[in-house]
Amino acid sequence: MTLVDDVRQCWRWWSVHMAALAGVMAGALVAQPQILTGLVAYVPEQWRPVASALAGIVVFAAPTIARLVQQGGGHGQSV
Repeated sequence: MTLVDDVRQCWRWWSVHMAALAGVMAGALVAQPQILTGLVAYVPEQWRPVASALAGIVVFAAPTIARLVQQGGGHGQSV
């Protein structure tokens, strides 16, 4: 397995921040599923398929896109 050159600075990457946020949200939903059912009640029924697709895209795409973008954090650079 080959790691990126600046792996020791991974805690500064936006992709790691977004993946951590997605993990926290998933953990909260597993611990208290009524959160999700409460949120779904606010979405009109005809918009629920679109909302679910957008949620999936955001959870997957946000960390992925952030990882593809040049990120600072290594060698004294600001984030």
